[in-house]
Amino acid sequence: INMSILTCTNPIQLSEFVAHMVPKIWTGSSFMTTERSNLFRIFCQNMIKATQISSSCILVALFYIYRLRFAYPSIRGSIGSEVRLFTTALVLANKFLDDNTFTNKTWSEVSSVPLHELNIMEMEFLSALQYRTCVHHLQFFSWSSQCQ
Repeated sequence: INMSILTCTNPIQLSEFVAHMVPKIWTGSSFMTTERSNLFRIFCQNMIKATQISSSCILVALFYIYRLRFAYPSIRGSIGSEVRLFTTALVLANKFLDDNTFTNKTWSEVSSVPLHELNIMEMEFLSALQYRTCVHHLQFFSWSSQCQ
């Protein structure tokens, strides 16, 4: 298995990876204009730098987005929804993986998503996942190799 994404700690490389993967998972293609893609990449870079979130956490967040997409294939994301989608997935992944997690208030400050909206999105995302946030290690490694 190629573990390069798992060992990556460079926020620029991680943000490029996320900016490529989120639209691919969410729409099946790169649906963003160059400008929108650049804005999302910069957003991801700022989030990853500010939180120093691990590549494992990012991969789990992407897996949650995949599971959400699979559970609701007819959902159509509005322009800018990738920011809220990725932020909420990161919140859940951080809470699942890490013992010392950021508060939703911190995520709100870092992402500029209002706290009350982030709280609602977290509950809606959890409900859509049927509160199944556990990712088995075999599932995780299979997913990480699919993402390469």
